[in-house]
Amino acid sequence: MVESSRAKINFIKLTSEELSSKIALLVSNHDRVIFWKTSPRYFEGKAASFEFKNRIYLNLERTGISIRIKNETVCLNFTLNDIDYFLRGTVVEQDAESPNIKIELFEHCFRVEKRSRERLLTYPVYEVYAYLKFQKKNKANIIFFNKGEQKSRDFFSEIDNIQKNKISQMSEDLNTGDEEDVVGFRVEDLSSNGLSFFASTKEKEMVLDELQDTNFSLVLNFEMQVFNLLETSIVYKMNYINAQFSGVPMYKVGITFKHSPSLKRKIEEVSGISIDLVDYQKEFEEFIKNE
Repeated sequence: MVESSRAKINFIKLTSEELSSKIALLVSNHDRVIFWKTSPRYFEGKAASFEFKNRIYLNLERTGISIRIKNETVCLNFTLNDIDYFLRGTVVEQDAESPNIKIELFEHCFRVEKRSRERLLTYPVYEVYAYLKFQKKNKANIIFFNKGEQKSRDFFSEIDNIQKNKISQMSEDLNTGDEEDVVGFRVEDLSSNGLSFFASTKEKEMVLDELQDTNFSLVLNFEMQVFNLLETSIVYKMNYINAQFSGVPMYKVGITFKHSPSLKRKIEEVSGISIDLVDYQKEFEEFIKNE
């Protein structure tokens, strides 16, 4: 194996046999694959199958991709046993009627062994909620917060005026005008520059789709400490069906935002772990230019 490095990161080249075994395991687990043409806009799919014809072809399903990338070179990232793997490939099939794509993988794949955790799994141990403000389409379309117990998660359903006033007291960014409203989500995992949560189809269509490809402000409530997060954007919205949601279709939503030193300190204080801020995807882009 050939080892190369930039800054704090070592990218270690795998043999072709190692690559084949990792892809087989990836598909067997039906694991998540992150891919991108140009960072920081990332997409996500599930490893569905692979074929071997001199080169390895990887099929990804439910990618949620919104741009045409057929015949384009993309970078890919997946994780197995807490080790990140990076490689490149060419998109050889992309059907306009389907969210699935087929990628011809390049010969070389690299692994990175993480020295510290990057994200804190917040649910169900920590009470962490992300709030954002949006423009109402009409006065009938109001999202409220349902505080009642649910088998799966606490989601926003309907917010009454008393609850709205409490929420608005967290931050001036949550004060709403006549044509505005507030929506919030319980956070699944969190870092100092990103988070994810689950959203219903209604929340996706009414709020999140309108915010795609824009920057917006987001207010985070982490164990009663409030953080105003800037330069926030949506990096993926992925279909998600799981028994914990009683078979109801949901979306897993990935959010990125400007690094918050105060949030990093809070995560490390509460969890007792060190948060690694290395942007592995960006580092791989820079590294591969010299290969």
